[in-house]
Amino acid sequence: MLLIIAKSLLNHKFDLKLTNHPVFWAIVFYLGWLLITSFASEMPLVSFKYTLVRVWFIAVFFFIAYLFFQRNSRYFLLYTGGYLGGLLIVILISLNTQFERGLFSKFSAHGACNPYFTDHTSYGAAIALVIPIVASFIFAAKSKRMKWFLSAFAFFLTSALVLSYSRAAWLSLIFGIGIWFVWWLKIKIRTILLITLTIVALAFIFQNRISWWLNSYETASSGNLQEHLHSVVNVKTDDSNVERLNRWVAAIRMAEEKPTFGWGPGTYMFQYAPYQASYLRTLESSNLGQKGNAHSEYLGLMAEAGWPGVLGYISILLLVFYRGFKLLKLHSSINERFLVLGALIGLSTYVFHGILNNFLDMDKIAVIFWGYIAFIVAMDVKYRFTETRSQE
Repeated sequence: MLLIIAKSLLNHKFDLKLTNHPVFWAIVFYLGWLLITSFASEMPLVSFKYTLVRVWFIAVFFFIAYLFFQRNSRYFLLYTGGYLGGLLIVILISLNTQFERGLFSKFSAHGACNPYFTDHTSYGAAIALVIPIVASFIFAAKSKRMKWFLSAFAFFLTSALVLSYSRAAWLSLIFGIGIWFVWWLKIKIRTILLITLTIVALAFIFQNRISWWLNSYETASSGNLQEHLHSVVNVKTDDSNVERLNRWVAAIRMAEEKPTFGWGPGTYMFQYAPYQASYLRTLESSNLGQKGNAHSEYLGLMAEAGWPGVLGYISILLLVFYRGFKLLKLHSSINERFLVLGALIGLSTYVFHGILNNFLDMDKIAVIFWGYIAFIVAMDVKYRFTETRSQE
């Protein structure tokens, strides 16, 4: 990051095509607001450290990656290929550990990825993020041998995802596949909004019946894959689900007290204890700030940086998807369109996963998340600039 700053100052120039892109300004607003809320933080040192980490993640994983991707889209293949190579080693080590402890045991899956990932949920999120891009490589590959190799690799990654026993990661990939179907069927945004509003309205009307159904569902997470998936809706006896609700309630209560500036970036884990709901406390609950975050990228950010922080983050996502899907209609090369689509679907898995967990403060998730955004922006800048020039 320091080298980037030094080079920009020495050259006295910046990529003007990037500074004219709306995603760039959404990122600037997002980081700027984190900096402002760091000054107003309950724990300024924690917040400035947290914000600094976000700045250098974006400076390296977004800005440097953008510069390379804009020069040649093949750099994106090297970028994702390097990530996949490292992840493959971790998966093999994790599966070997699981095999020794019990391959179909959710408890062996929890610690098998240590020390490379903190737990199986972030490990599963990383795998879910890359499966769509590997699928795009299959369509972009020219030789049948490469297509078969990549198909086998995609199957291997999917198997590793299943054996991660991360329900959030499973659901996030299903969500990504749903986004692909929406694009493939060319369903219009207004239709999606209408369906979403209808579902929300029905959920509000039948909220009492839904609450009764959820509280009557007592299938707990287990080594049985079917039962483990069904346990997603168990909010009565599954400690993982109940504790997640506890963290969400605490985040909402914190946000209600400080809605605009929040408590300061990175401070949730140190401040949430008094805001826990007594009826939701589990064996995983703690008052010592030692057991993780808000388990939601959106609610955690709302508690720490207020509603403007959430607005900044969501603006980045909305602009990336809007410009990304628009880009698929331009006259770019077929291979690049496949790669952009793979990046968009991969990104969508984390958009959903972010409802249930927050991992963007981890380099292993941030590197691929911001890398996807960098590639989409780079291709958008490249082809929209070319399109504008051709029209002139």
